[in-house]
Amino acid sequence: MKKFIALATLSTLLLFVSSNVFAQKLTFEKVKKVLTDGAKFTSEDLASLEKGNIIVKELVTENEGEVAFSGAIKLDAPRDIVFAAFRRAVEKQRKEVSEERGIFSNPPTVLNLKKLSIDKSGIRSLKNCKDGDCSWSLSSEMIGKLNVIDWTAADADAKAEKLIREIMVENVANYLKNGDSVLMNYNDDPEPLILADEQKSLLDGLLWIDEFAPEFKAYVREYPKKKLDGIEELTTWEKVEVGFKSVIINTHTILYKKDDEAEVPQGLSISKQIYANHYFHSSMSLTGIISFPQPDKTYKTYVFFVSHSRAGALTGTMGKLARVAVDGEAENKLTEVLKDTKKYTAYGLSNNDAEIQEEPSKSVISRIFTNTYCIGIIVLLIIVGLIILFTRGKSKKS
Repeated sequence: MKKFIALATLSTLLLFVSSNVFAQKLTFEKVKKVLTDGAKFTSEDLASLEKGNIIVKELVTENEGEVAFSGAIKLDAPRDIVFAAFRRAVEKQRKEVSEERGIFSNPPTVLNLKKLSIDKSGIRSLKNCKDGDCSWSLSSEMIGKLNVIDWTAADADAKAEKLIREIMVENVANYLKNGDSVLMNYNDDPEPLILADEQKSLLDGLLWIDEFAPEFKAYVREYPKKKLDGIEELTTWEKVEVGFKSVIINTHTILYKKDDEAEVPQGLSISKQIYANHYFHSSMSLTGIISFPQPDKTYKTYVFFVSHSRAGALTGTMGKLARVAVDGEAENKLTEVLKDTKKYTAYGLSNNDAEIQEEPSKSVISRIFTNTYCIGIIVLLIIVGLIILFTRGKSKKS
């Protein structure tokens, strides 16, 4: 339980900010105000941030099953160097937590899931699915399709796996074409979960977006109906081991940026979970980087993040106990990613092409018992899409 709750906790990372996204000039005074009012940063936190220290804070939420964190770090380096460092830090974690991953095309096809392997035990667990009681998070319609399968037939497992792949692709396709309103509603528990309501609630609760980019919030809310310049997007899938169960998660990342010159290089990205077959009800993050040029031609670059994740296991008495056990672990993992970012930023500024020697990878057994191998997966899901989008945009220009 501790693993997947901590994993959900990390569902954010970092306001990635590219150039002149916002209509009004962004100042650090405004950034400080939002950090103070929204994330409850104290004057001591802000002073510590200016010294280059990492600040990570848990946010108070009204939803019993929700975990939310925000954080920030300041680095004396240009945006692109910081971004490259952050990407490297994320990839270091991603190699440890993600078994398999891929990208959905638009429109998506089952070929996009070619590299996804689904355990036979996971497929067989679908045998007795019914409304209000299913081992996978699925809608009533999808559960009905599974019930048509003759589970006594020799090819039952193959048919079920084929159907599961088609279900995931159909869910992504419907979402990309029509938005949140057609997302799958989970009916695997006695109390159904309406994902469209979850997405609206999470978006309304995000810090910063109302102050910095209300037009982007409107775009995300009305996706894909509304048009907005400077938008790129990517939909991905990942498979991770949480405890002794494989979890498949689909994530949609939307990057809002402009490429013309600006006084303050900045940008904004939102990533949201649009499906998970186990544990995670919903998650959404706002991420970015803001780089303030200095008179001596150096930069003060601030990396911010805010994330909200909801999981059924966080409710009730046991959920409260799990939250206590997990919060510290999640904060440590967030801090670890930012520490690596700081280290790789210094390396990038040195212009040294030599490889940094990484610590030896832990064994699978060691990772299982120390809970470090899966805690960062949600943040990775979010950032992976952002990284690919940014890299893709840079390659188009060159």
